[in-house]
Amino acid sequence: MRRGGILTLAILLAFLLALCLGCGSQEEKKAVTSADVKKEAGEAAKTTQQYLAQQQEKYLKQAQEKLNGLEQKISELRDQAAQQSGEMQQKLSDQADTLQKQTEGVKQKLAQAKEASGDAWEKVKTSVNNAMKDLEQAYNQAESEVKK
Repeated sequence: MRRGGILTLAILLAFLLALCLGCGSQEEKKAVTSADVKKEAGEAAKTTQQYLAQQQEKYLKQAQEKLNGLEQKISELRDQAAQQSGEMQQKLSDQADTLQKQTEGVKQKLAQAKEASGDAWEKVKTSVNNAMKDLEQAYNQAESEVKK
Protein backbone atom coordinates (compact mmCIF):
# COMPACT_ATOMS: atom_id res chain seq x y z
CA MET A 1 0.00 0.00 0.00
CA ARG A 2 2.79 2.24 0.81
CA ARG A 3 4.40 1.54 -2.52
CA GLY A 4 1.15 2.26 -4.40
CA GLY A 5 0.77 5.60 -2.55
CA ILE A 6 4.28 6.66 -3.48
CA LEU A 7 3.71 5.72 -7.10
CA THR A 8 0.45 7.66 -7.19
CA LEU A 9 2.16 10.62 -5.58
CA ALA A 10 5.01 10.44 -8.12
CA ILE A 11 2.56 10.35 -11.02
CA LEU A 12 0.61 13.26 -9.56
CA LEU A 13 3.79 15.30 -9.12
CA ALA A 14 4.91 14.51 -12.68
CA PHE A 15 1.50 15.59 -13.98
CA LEU A 16 1.60 18.84 -11.99
CA LEU A 17 5.13 19.57 -13.18
CA ALA A 18 4.15 19.02 -16.80
CA LEU A 19 1.10 21.23 -16.27
CA CYS A 20 3.20 24.02 -14.75
CA LEU A 21 5.73 23.91 -17.56
CA GLY A 22 2.94 24.11 -20.08
CA CYS A 23 1.46 27.16 -18.32
CA GLY A 24 4.61 29.23 -18.77
CA SER A 25 4.44 32.47 -20.66
CA GLN A 26 4.15 31.78 -24.34
CA GLU A 27 4.03 35.46 -25.31
CA GLU A 28 6.64 36.69 -27.67
CA LYS A 29 8.27 40.00 -26.93
CA LYS A 30 6.85 42.75 -29.07
CA ALA A 31 9.36 44.56 -31.24
CA VAL A 32 9.75 48.30 -30.57
CA THR A 33 8.90 50.37 -33.61
CA SER A 34 9.77 53.94 -34.53
CA ALA A 35 6.14 54.83 -33.88
CA ASP A 36 6.50 53.50 -30.33
CA VAL A 37 9.62 55.61 -29.82
CA LYS A 38 7.91 58.73 -31.20
CA LYS A 39 4.91 58.17 -28.95
CA GLU A 40 7.05 57.70 -25.84
CA ALA A 41 9.22 60.70 -26.71
CA GLY A 42 6.11 62.82 -27.24
CA GLU A 43 4.70 61.79 -23.89
CA ALA A 44 8.02 62.52 -22.19
CA ALA A 45 8.18 65.96 -23.81
CA LYS A 46 4.63 66.74 -22.75
CA THR A 47 5.32 65.64 -19.19
CA THR A 48 8.48 67.75 -19.10
CA GLN A 49 6.60 70.81 -20.37
CA GLN A 50 3.93 70.32 -17.72
CA TYR A 51 6.55 70.02 -14.99
CA LEU A 52 8.39 73.14 -16.14
CA ALA A 53 5.12 75.09 -16.33
CA GLN A 54 4.29 74.05 -12.76
CA GLN A 55 7.74 75.10 -11.55
CA GLN A 56 7.43 78.42 -13.37
CA GLU A 57 4.01 79.03 -11.84
CA LYS A 58 5.32 78.17 -8.38
CA TYR A 59 8.26 80.55 -8.77
CA LEU A 60 6.06 83.40 -10.02
CA LYS A 61 3.65 82.93 -7.12
CA GLN A 62 6.48 83.02 -4.57
CA ALA A 63 8.06 86.06 -6.24
CA GLN A 64 4.72 87.89 -6.25
CA GLU A 65 4.17 87.09 -2.57
CA LYS A 66 7.66 88.38 -1.76
CA LEU A 67 7.00 91.55 -3.74
CA ASN A 68 3.68 92.05 -1.95
CA GLY A 69 5.49 91.81 1.38
CA LEU A 70 8.06 94.39 0.28
CA GLU A 71 5.31 96.72 -0.91
CA GLN A 72 3.71 96.46 2.52
CA LYS A 73 7.03 97.32 4.16
CA ILE A 74 7.48 100.30 1.83
CA SER A 75 4.00 101.49 2.81
CA GLU A 76 5.02 101.22 6.47
CA LEU A 77 8.17 103.20 5.66
CA ARG A 78 5.98 105.96 4.21
CA ASP A 79 3.94 105.95 7.42
CA GLN A 80 7.12 106.27 9.45
CA ALA A 81 8.28 109.12 7.22
CA ALA A 82 5.03 110.96 7.89
CA GLN A 83 5.71 110.76 11.62
CA GLN A 84 9.12 112.39 11.22
CA SER A 85 9.80 116.04 10.69
CA GLY A 86 12.07 118.17 8.57
CA GLU A 87 15.06 116.67 6.86
CA MET A 88 14.45 113.11 8.07
CA GLN A 89 10.87 113.16 6.79
CA GLN A 90 12.06 114.29 3.36
CA LYS A 91 14.84 111.72 3.26
CA LEU A 92 12.53 108.82 4.15
CA SER A 93 9.89 110.02 1.73
CA ASP A 94 12.48 110.19 -1.06
CA GLN A 95 13.70 106.70 -0.22
CA ALA A 96 10.12 105.39 -0.28
CA ASP A 97 9.64 107.00 -3.71
CA THR A 98 12.82 105.36 -4.99
CA LEU A 99 11.72 102.01 -3.58
CA GLN A 100 8.32 102.41 -5.24
CA LYS A 101 10.03 102.98 -8.62
CA GLN A 102 12.13 99.85 -8.08
CA THR A 103 8.94 97.96 -7.21
CA GLU A 104 7.44 98.98 -10.53
CA GLY A 105 10.54 97.68 -12.29
CA VAL A 106 10.19 94.32 -10.53
CA LYS A 107 6.51 94.19 -11.52
CA GLN A 108 7.47 94.71 -15.17
CA LYS A 109 10.03 91.92 -14.97
CA LEU A 110 7.45 89.61 -13.39
CA ALA A 111 5.06 90.39 -16.25
CA GLN A 112 7.82 89.49 -18.72
CA ALA A 113 8.50 86.29 -16.81
CA LYS A 114 4.86 85.24 -17.10
CA GLU A 115 5.17 85.38 -20.88
CA ALA A 116 8.64 83.83 -21.19
CA SER A 117 9.55 80.23 -21.91
CA GLY A 118 12.64 78.15 -22.59
CA ASP A 119 15.94 80.04 -22.57
CA ALA A 120 14.12 83.36 -22.31
CA TRP A 121 12.51 82.15 -19.07
CA GLU A 122 15.88 81.52 -17.46
CA LYS A 123 17.14 84.98 -18.45
CA VAL A 124 14.02 86.72 -17.21
CA LYS A 125 14.04 84.68 -14.00
CA THR A 126 17.62 85.80 -13.33
CA SER A 127 16.59 89.37 -14.05
CA VAL A 128 13.66 89.11 -11.60
CA ASN A 129 15.92 87.60 -8.94
CA ASN A 130 18.46 90.41 -9.33
CA ALA A 131 15.82 93.15 -9.29
CA MET A 132 14.19 91.62 -6.21
CA LYS A 133 17.56 91.39 -4.46
CA ASP A 134 18.33 95.03 -5.27
CA LEU A 135 14.91 96.09 -3.98
CA GLU A 136 15.40 94.18 -0.72
CA GLN A 137 18.84 95.71 -0.20
CA ALA A 138 17.51 99.21 -0.87
CA TYR A 139 14.66 98.63 1.55
CA ASN A 140 17.01 97.31 4.24
CA GLN A 141 19.20 100.37 3.82
CA ALA A 142 16.20 102.69 4.13
CA GLU A 143 14.96 100.81 7.16
CA SER A 144 18.35 101.15 8.85
CA GLU A 145 18.08 104.95 8.35
CA VAL A 146 14.83 104.94 10.32
CA LYS A 147 16.42 103.03 13.22
CA LYS A 148 19.29 105.50 13.57
